[in-house]
Amino acid sequence: MYRNHGLTRLLGDYVLMVLGSGVLSLALVGLIVPNHLADAGLTGIAILIHYLSGLPVGPVFGALNIPLLAWAWGSQGRRFMWRTAVGVALVSAWTTLLAPYPLPVHDAMLAAIYGGLGVGIGLGLLLRSGSSSGGSDIVARHGHRRYGWSFSQAYLVMDLIVLVCVAIWVGLPAAMYAWIATMVAGQVVNYVVEGPRRARLALLISNQEEQIRPRITAELGRGATRLEGIGAYTGANRPVLMTAVSSQELIRLRQLVLREDPQAFLIVLPAAEVVGEGFWQGGTDEV
Repeated sequence: MYRNHGLTRLLGDYVLMVLGSGVLSLALVGLIVPNHLADAGLTGIAILIHYLSGLPVGPVFGALNIPLLAWAWGSQGRRFMWRTAVGVALVSAWTTLLAPYPLPVHDAMLAAIYGGLGVGIGLGLLLRSGSSSGGSDIVARHGHRRYGWSFSQAYLVMDLIVLVCVAIWVGLPAAMYAWIATMVAGQVVNYVVEGPRRARLALLISNQEEQIRPRITAELGRGATRLEGIGAYTGANRPVLMTAVSSQELIRLRQLVLREDPQAFLIVLPAAEVVGEGFWQGGTDEV
């Protein structure tokens, strides 16, 4: 049973890789390149080389990733690197296949917005499958593991370098449109990866904790963990309830708490990932 479930998940992941790489490639060669725009990251470098030399984007993108994949193969996990190599190969193949068929969109702003939308959807599907499109992802992960860089800082620096090059060799308008596409793609990636039901971590300090705790289980179907806290000012023991809820359930949790204790102190934090009953159940280690 477990083996069959793992195989189903594995096949599903590879279907996501094919779909994600196809959508990403269509956005690049169907909208961004025909309108003489650009992208950030390694795809932006491949597009820039295409503009300067006439070489096709797909093979250039694949060739640029080969040294990065070889460099990071032994340091970033066999599963991730294998799936990233598959993702890179698929993006390279899709962009080559779709390049002769640009979409009939000739407005630069529309191309930037919907190109960013397509890139975000495609990259989000790749990330959900445990893969990536290579390039900046490999460098950012290496910098995070070895030097403690944050992912956001690493992506920002690499994107700015590429966009400055685009501004110099293609023109400032192309770089500005590319920045719009990058911002759109970043927001869409977050939505695709996390989904519309983003998790929230709630911390509750209340004098009515014993009444609220069973209601969380009964009305929301969520568990809660009771932590022991000490008030910094009073030095008194103050129990803290911790629970994970979806964004929709957060509204009901707030109403529930306020009905029981209008003076309660509720802290809500974004949860990058929640694994367990009622949330994502995890995956397999298969490649």
